[in-house]
Amino acid sequence: MEHHGLDAWLARIERAHPSEIDLGLDRIGQVLKRLALSHTPKVITVAGTNGKGSCVTATSAILKAMGHSVGSYTSPHLHHYCERVAIDGTPVSEAAMCEAFDSIERARGSISLTYFEYGTLAALWLFDRSRVDICVLEVGLGGRLDAVNVIDADVAVIASIDIDHQDWLGNDREVIGREKAGIMRAAKPVVCADVAPPQSVVDWAQEIGAQPLYINRDFSIEPHGAGALYQYGDFSVSLAEVYLPLPSVAAAITAVQILVGRVEPDLLSRALAEVSLAGRNQRLWVGKRQILLDVAHNPAATRLLAEQITQCAPARVHFVFAAMADKDIDGIVDNLPGAAGAWYLAYLPDVPRAAEPQALATRIATRGWSVVCTAAMADCLERAINNATEDDLVVVFGSFFTVSAALSALPNIKAAD
Repeated sequence: MEHHGLDAWLARIERAHPSEIDLGLDRIGQVLKRLALSHTPKVITVAGTNGKGSCVTATSAILKAMGHSVGSYTSPHLHHYCERVAIDGTPVSEAAMCEAFDSIERARGSISLTYFEYGTLAALWLFDRSRVDICVLEVGLGGRLDAVNVIDADVAVIASIDIDHQDWLGNDREVIGREKAGIMRAAKPVVCADVAPPQSVVDWAQEIGAQPLYINRDFSIEPHGAGALYQYGDFSVSLAEVYLPLPSVAAAITAVQILVGRVEPDLLSRALAEVSLAGRNQRLWVGKRQILLDVAHNPAATRLLAEQITQCAPARVHFVFAAMADKDIDGIVDNLPGAAGAWYLAYLPDVPRAAEPQALATRIATRGWSVVCTAAMADCLERAINNATEDDLVVVFGSFFTVSAALSALPNIKAAD
């Protein structure tokens, strides 16, 4: 084909379909049949408003530690597109991704595919070629009509259910829950890590004859020192260190045990102590200043972020913030201790969906909170870090784009002292 490099391929698939989001399984189903993939790995599919990526990461790490070959598919990426598709924890190469796109292009004929459908098919093609034992797939949006749902899950996982993407999924947890429940399959297990699942999830599991397991009923996890105590039936294990959200970790352990059998406790503890996820509760230091980065981009996520901030017990918080204009900005910021902080509002010039910092500044100021500046990400970070004391905390949050821009800028920033 004429598209030799990954950048050229991505530019092509970004404009290949009239709509960026066009939910449905007909198009991708037709092209998947044409690809005629021959390998049939076991599949764990993960849906949820928040915690999906953490669950996929924990699941993949445990399976790899057990000796299984694992293909994982996540989205979006922080730095490089190939992060979305990994084999045994290592992202595929650009050359492999281009080869996958080329195969999809040859197979699709006149069928138009969205950017996410191309990526999902590429992941499935690469997993087929690598003959992985197990695929761990993260739903992009919702569940029922998401491209990932073209594959039947052996174990479905619902990490959490809250309000987000209302334009496509609905305005309440019952409606959204039903969309996410669409990844369930009859007579197959579904692991639910939401502590109060909507009735729509419970009802759909019963209607189709799925086999649900609910957190705090069938399995549980509790903080225990720097780690956690996990229980499922007569199996319990004390995890020495855990750096991912506990409900996601519990769902991952449960899904693995259902799919491949009991995990040896020491192996499990070692695997989880070694795994973290960039941009999710990520801690970094610049000089003696602590930086907390989190992609939190909806109210449910910032409630968890507020808990993480409280655990750090800072004297003051310096918020470096940028978000998408279509998000619930008020709901996002109102969960945070804004009165005890200072706000630095960053431009994301390469992201058309990004909210204008001046518009964010108006909403922050109406709450009586301190807005220090609206500026480029590097400038916001530098000012926040140099305004912070050693007892303060710099928090970067608002979207994947926000954290990605911050991680790119941080290597060039030094504390004044």
